[in-house]
Amino acid sequence: MYVDTEQKNWDEILPFVTFAYNTAEQEVTDFTPFYLLHVHKAKMTLNTMLPFSPNDVDDDYIIKIIVLAEKSRQLPRV
Repeated sequence: MYVDTEQKNWDEILPFVTFAYNTAEQEVTDFTPFYLLHVHKAKMTLNTMLPFSPNDVDDDYIIKIIVLAEKSRQLPRV
């Protein structure tokens, strides 16, 4: 799947590129952009067909960071 020589089909490919970027683990954060935004892993087609995963554990550390970030955003309003 490539953009053609006249570059008229980029809008058809863009959702696939965006999804690939958002579900790729980033080197700096060690998380995917999707996970940082939604606080859960993206549901892939295979995951929706086979939803059980014994190693799927919620990361309490990330949730604590999110709560602390929200509290720190509320401080200037007090």
